[in-house]
Amino acid sequence: MDTYIERTQITHLTKIFTDVHLRISPTFTFQIDTLIITERYVLIVEVKNLKDIVRFVQNPPHLEQIFETGTEAILDCPIHQIESNKSNLDEWFRQRGIHLKTSGLLVLANQKTKVKDAPSDFPIIYKKQIPFYLQKLQPAETILSTAQIHDLAREIHAEKQHFNPFPLCAYYNIDHRELKTGLLCRYCNRQLQRENREKWSCELCGKNTVNPYSDGIKDWFMLVKNSITNEECRSFLKLKGSNAARYILSKSGLVKKGRSKATFYISSNRKQR
Repeated sequence: MDTYIERTQITHLTKIFTDVHLRISPTFTFQIDTLIITERYVLIVEVKNLKDIVRFVQNPPHLEQIFETGTEAILDCPIHQIESNKSNLDEWFRQRGIHLKTSGLLVLANQKTKVKDAPSDFPIIYKKQIPFYLQKLQPAETILSTAQIHDLAREIHAEKQHFNPFPLCAYYNIDHRELKTGLLCRYCNRQLQRENREKWSCELCGKNTVNPYSDGIKDWFMLVKNSITNEECRSFLKLKGSNAARYILSKSGLVKKGRSKATFYISSNRKQR
């Protein structure tokens, strides 16, 4: 899709940002696939790679995907997602003293996707139609100055650099107790079987793993928390006892903090005050 945007001939100043993460409060961030900021409009572009047939259902808002096999899947409504992001982005601008209304566009990446019951008041196009759509979207009124666009670009790049979604369970509001635990195959996520002291294998895909403990520790830090205790290690990796967990943690390259029962471990590249 980015290639089609680049092909568009836009005469005025334009900034294009992909995978944008912005914060409007200490505890709330939102994500935008593609954000286009020009002197005359601000456009949120959401891309969906859907196949076969999709049907928009209005009440309650959701999307039905109907496959050629006859099976169906229920998905979140992408238009509702865009409208939510429009409100969030308007608030982000307002906090910076800029009062404007953003626009939204839904792009279907698959040219063969058939759309049914699409809302008439929201633009939905295929990716090949992007240049034509953007060329037509040329309001006469200027809403942002050149200086404002450059200032916004710097802020967006700065927030993107500082954005850190880890641990992912907290970011996506997932209960970590629902995660699959134990020593898992990195290729298919099935429980590994131990062949000998140094090698583990997966019965499903046949792949071998030399050090599944390291993978498990990395999963914990990415998914659950930025520190780990002996008890948490035993539970998450399904180890038999505290001695096994102590050995694995001591060999993992982590930094040990605290003493006795208050001992915990953090990543060596994370500063701890």
